Amino acid sequence: MHDLPATERSAKRSGSAQQAGHPKGLVGRLFGAVMARLNHEMNLFTLEHLDLRPQDQVLEIGFGPGRLIGALAEHAREGTVCGVDHSDTMVRQALARNREAVRAGRVVLFEAAVSHLPFADACFDRVCAVNSFQFWPAPEADLREVCRVLKPAGVLALTLRSGEGTCALGMGRLAEPSRVSDALRALAAAGFRDLRVESRPLRYVAAACVLARR
Repeated sequence: MHDLPATERSAKRSGSAQQAGHPKGLVGRLFGAVMARLNHEMNLFTLEHLDLRPQDQVLEIGFGPGRLIGALAEHAREGTVCGVDHSDTMVRQALARNREAVRAGRVVLFEAAVSHLPFADACFDRVCAVNSFQFWPAPEADLREVCRVLKPAGVLALTLRSGEGTCALGMGRLAEPSRVSDALRALAAAGFRDLRVESRPLRYVAAACVLARR
């Protein structure tokens, strides 16, 4: 079997990166199913470090297929879990996955970008983003927007792929390592404090949960 020419490999990686960052259509729905599986351990790792309380108001940025949304709602059972994702494909998939909690008003999902969060100032106790920070268009400015919606002393958890993960899936940027040092610099510049990193090797990837407080 012959290798693909470099231009074809580049185009394939570019298409995969676009779908990973903004899933669309049938291919996007398939990416959502893959992400629900590959990100599961990263979701659990994030949940472990959020230290949720039953009454917390929680936001997930870039919720993808919505698997973590359901787990957040189980832990913050007396609060509300909100989510934003700029992919209408992922919003529909996450709504279907969490339909009972949505009907009960415990989960509210929006098609929106991190750069313009549709929430009032200081309304969340916890904010998290799993394997999405590398796609944020303006990390420092976007983190200032996240800081705006966090309550004083609220906690942000950014979970990143800190290792290469599996390249057999051909997922381009999705499987590339994120620069934890870049995230830490952007967090500090955006005004976050008490920065720390928790790392763990998982089945598919080495993960780092970067924690910060407003």
